[in-house]
Amino acid sequence: MRNIAQASLLAAALLVTACGTATAPVSSASRGPGQTCAPGQIAPVSASFVSATDGWLLGITIPECWPSASSRVVAATTTDGGRHWSPVSAPPAPWGGEQTVKQDAVGSILFAGPRDGWAFGPGLWATHDGGATWHLVDTGGHSVESMAATDGHVVAAFLTCGTACGRGAPSSFTVETTASGSDAWRAVPGATGPGDPIMTASAGTAYAVGSGGFDGSLMSLLTGPADGTSPWQRHQTQCPGIGGIAASAVTARSLAMACTMLGEHPAVTRLFQSGDSGAHWRSFGHIAMYDGPEIIEITPGGTVLAAGIYDGIELSRDGGRTWQRPAAVDDAAPTGGGGAVVAAMTSDETGYAFVVGGPMWITADGGRTWTPVAVR
Repeated sequence: MRNIAQASLLAAALLVTACGTATAPVSSASRGPGQTCAPGQIAPVSASFVSATDGWLLGITIPECWPSASSRVVAATTTDGGRHWSPVSAPPAPWGGEQTVKQDAVGSILFAGPRDGWAFGPGLWATHDGGATWHLVDTGGHSVESMAATDGHVVAAFLTCGTACGRGAPSSFTVETTASGSDAWRAVPGATGPGDPIMTASAGTAYAVGSGGFDGSLMSLLTGPADGTSPWQRHQTQCPGIGGIAASAVTARSLAMACTMLGEHPAVTRLFQSGDSGAHWRSFGHIAMYDGPEIIEITPGGTVLAAGIYDGIELSRDGGRTWQRPAAVDDAAPTGGGGAVVAAMTSDETGYAFVVGGPMWITADGGRTWTPVAVR
């Protein structure tokens, strides 16, 4: 299963990115007719769990039951798998989902343990006291849109795209690493390239997926030790360079990927897995997703979870041969409104899902049933 401490990284798909290809902002089109919210309810935009029970959430206030220019960044923590949330300090940063993104804005959260966490996208803020206090990390003018944590280290893609950030500018990246308890970032040897990669990691190994391939060739990936003690290696994936892609590290050497060539609706999303860090790949299924994948992961017990824009959640318990779509999530108005679903299985039995502007759903039975939770 993907390292659940970095489950928030794909929430960046909901935001207008500061570098690289601009994605669609959250819009009122995702709001269901008559949608209401409880007093004080916040809208989740990113979550990060370090165990099946303990997690953090980055959210925004929704005074009119919908994200707006007046929304503020807030944070919360849970110790019971998301059933109940308690407010904690949030970084004093603007929300990264606004049309005009400031360099210190944030849209995602990542925790590597009970004390060490980061809020990012495109800015980078750090806490080393469990969210009690936050400080802005100097990135040298680079933007951070994707991070992952494993075995006491954190990796991030530091993006460069000049003065045209946020306007579809071509970007390049350098992967940097630091011990999770410090802010001593340094470049990883051999881990650089064009584009804006997805970062994922497990058991000490990290991956930068989706770098290169924008000339119509297959996408590539970079992989190596998360602590940067040796140069990373480059491999080719089975995913087209132009299209939707999702990836997650299952183990140190196993990686799951979902990709589609965009242009048709629904688009056929193909699923692949590598057991040797990306050197070789096998296909293990395909599903129809309206606008391509945003999430793919495999739990230790073998449950496959996929999610995308307009589609909600797809679950398979037989290795990708058959799929089920939980109606509680898939038929909800926010899911069908065009927002990308943020979801993760934090264990074989527990998990969460949400769309910005909607509730958080949690499961305790392997995704068979989902219960809405209003986060306050």
